[in-house]
Amino acid sequence: MKIIEGQIENLFVYKAKYDFIKNRGKQATVSAALGAAVGSAALASQAVLVANSQWDVKACSFELNGQKYEGLFEDIYFSNHAQLICLVQDHIALVLIDPKDNKMYIPIGTGETVKQLKKKYIYMYFGCILIAFFVLFFSNGDLKFIILAIFLSLIVSYFFVMSMYKPEKIKGLLTEKIMDFLGFENNREVKLRKYSFGDDNKIMTMSWVIEYQNAFKENNPYPKDYFEKK
Repeated sequence: MKIIEGQIENLFVYKAKYDFIKNRGKQATVSAALGAAVGSAALASQAVLVANSQWDVKACSFELNGQKYEGLFEDIYFSNHAQLICLVQDHIALVLIDPKDNKMYIPIGTGETVKQLKKKYIYMYFGCILIAFFVLFFSNGDLKFIILAIFLSLIVSYFFVMSMYKPEKIKGLLTEKIMDFLGFENNREVKLRKYSFGDDNKIMTMSWVIEYQNAFKENNPYPKDYFEKK
C-alpha cells in the first residue's frame, strides 16, 4: 500500500452495482486489494449492510504518473485533470482525496472506528434490555417467570448485539488502518460518517464520500491548498 499524488488523466467513470450479499467482479478485486493492503483478507471483507440489496455506485479508471488505476466508490464528483491524493494497492485505488473540493472517497462500508462502534452497540444492548424490562413490567407472570425471562433477555440481547458488532468491528479496524496510513492523527474520535457529503439529487442519504476537512480541522495533512503549496 502506498500514497501517490498528482493530476489524473484519461478518467473514465461508469455505473456499477455494489452487492451487499455477494462479493464478485470489481467489488471482489477491490476487497482483495484491501486485504492485501492491511495484511488480512478477512479484515477487508464487507459485512452485509442491507439485506438482499444492491447499491448503485461508480467505478472508475484513470492514469496517474504513467500508471493506470481502477477504483470502486459510492459516487465520484471530480473530473479529468483533477489533482488527487490516492491510497493504492497494486493498481487498485482504495481511497481518493480531492483537497480542492474537500472530498475523501473511502471504501464502501467503512467510516467508523472500533471505539465508536463499541459505544453504539453498548447503547443498543442496553436499549434491548430496557425494552425487555418494559414488556415484563406489564406482564402477569409470577416472580420466578420474571426472573427467568430477565435472565434469558440478557443472554439473547447479548448474542443479538454481538452478532451485529463483530462484522462491524472488522470494518472499524479497516477504517483505523487506512486513516493511520494516510497520516490523520487522533482519528479514533472522529465520526467520519457524520461529515458525509449530502447530494441533493440522491434519495438515499448514506454516503462514503466524506467532507474530510470539516472532520479534521486541526490534524489535516491535506488542506484545501495542499497542491498549491507544493
